[in-house]
Amino acid sequence: MKQYAINGRFVVRKQTGQERFAQEIVRELDKISAKGEFVLIIPQYAKKIPIYQNIEVVKFGNIKSHLWEQTNFLYYIKKHGLTSINLTTTCPLISPDIVCLHDACIFEISDLLTQNLYGKLSTFWHKLIFKVAGKKAKKILTVSNYSKDKLTHYLQVSPNKIVVIYNAWQHFNRVVEDNRIFSKLPTYIKRKEYFLALSSLTPQKNFIWIREVAKNNPQKQFVICGSAEGFTKLGERELKTDNLYFTGYLTDGEIKALMSNCRAFIHPAIYEGFGIPPLEAMSCGAELIISTATCLPEIYGKTAHYINPYNYSVNLDDILLHKTEPAKMTLEKYDWNREAKKLYSLLRTL
Repeated sequence: MKQYAINGRFVVRKQTGQERFAQEIVRELDKISAKGEFVLIIPQYAKKIPIYQNIEVVKFGNIKSHLWEQTNFLYYIKKHGLTSINLTTTCPLISPDIVCLHDACIFEISDLLTQNLYGKLSTFWHKLIFKVAGKKAKKILTVSNYSKDKLTHYLQVSPNKIVVIYNAWQHFNRVVEDNRIFSKLPTYIKRKEYFLALSSLTPQKNFIWIREVAKNNPQKQFVICGSAEGFTKLGERELKTDNLYFTGYLTDGEIKALMSNCRAFIHPAIYEGFGIPPLEAMSCGAELIISTATCLPEIYGKTAHYINPYNYSVNLDDILLHKTEPAKMTLEKYDWNREAKKLYSLLRTL
C-alpha cells in the first residue's frame, strides 16, 4: 500500500480559501481511506491539532514559515519514503509530488501583487514554486477549469498533468447562525434590506467597487464583515460613507446570520481561482451579485447576478430584477466528499 504524507502547515496558517480547501479535503479523505494510507505532518508548535479516525497526525519540526516544509517536512518524507501531498500552493521544492496551485494570479495580476516589498518577495517565491511544480510534480491540482487553462499556459505543461478538484460549501452546515449579531448593529440596518460583503485588504478582491457603489447608492445600506483598519494603507483614505458599516471581527456564526438575512451578497473580485464566500452565502439562501471576472461565471453559471467589476454606476435594484436559476443548480455541483473521492481515485492511478 502506497503511503502519502500531507503537508500540514495549513493548520498553523491564517485561514483563507486555500486553508479551508486543505482542511475539508483532508477531513473527507479520512472518511474514505484506510489506516496507514495517509499521515498528516504538522509543525511541532501547532496549537490546533486535528483529530481523525484513519489519518495519523504527526508533529515534527520547529522551523517557522515556508522553511518548515523545505526542511522539516522534506526530511520526514525522505526518511520514510513517502509521497508528498501539498494542498495550499506551497510545497518542498525538492519533492513537490502532488501540489495544488489554486490560481495563476502571480502571472495574471503580478502588478497588483508587487506594490510593496513583501508582495515582490512573495510573488518571486511563489513563481519559483509554480515553475518547480510544473517541471517536477507528478500531478498538479487546481480548483477551477479557468485556473487549469491558465496554469497550463503559464507553466507550459500538458492539460493532462492538471486535475480540477473543486471547492465546496458543506462545511458551512456545521456553523450555527448567531442572530445576536443584529443587536450589535445600528438600528437603521434592517434584515433583508442591507447588502453584504466581506472586508479584504487583498487588491484583487476589489473592495473599492463596494465603496464607490455605496457612494452612488446613498439610499442603500452596506454591511461589511470585518474591519476598516488597514485600508488607509492602500490609499483608501475616504473609506467611510454614511451607508457603509464595518462590523469588526465576527464569528462564523455571526457571518452566517448576516448572510442568511441580507438583500444580496456582493463579491466584486477582479481575480479569483474559485471564490468560496459567495458559495457559502448561496448555501444560506442569499442572492449573489458577483463579478464577471475570471472563473466566477464558470463556478456560478446562471444562478448569480453579474456586474462589471470596473463599472461603479450600477442600479442594484435593476440588477436584482433579472431572474436567475435556482441556487441548487450550483450547490449540487460542489461537494467536499465527492471531490475528496476524485483525489483519492487519482492517487490510486499514480
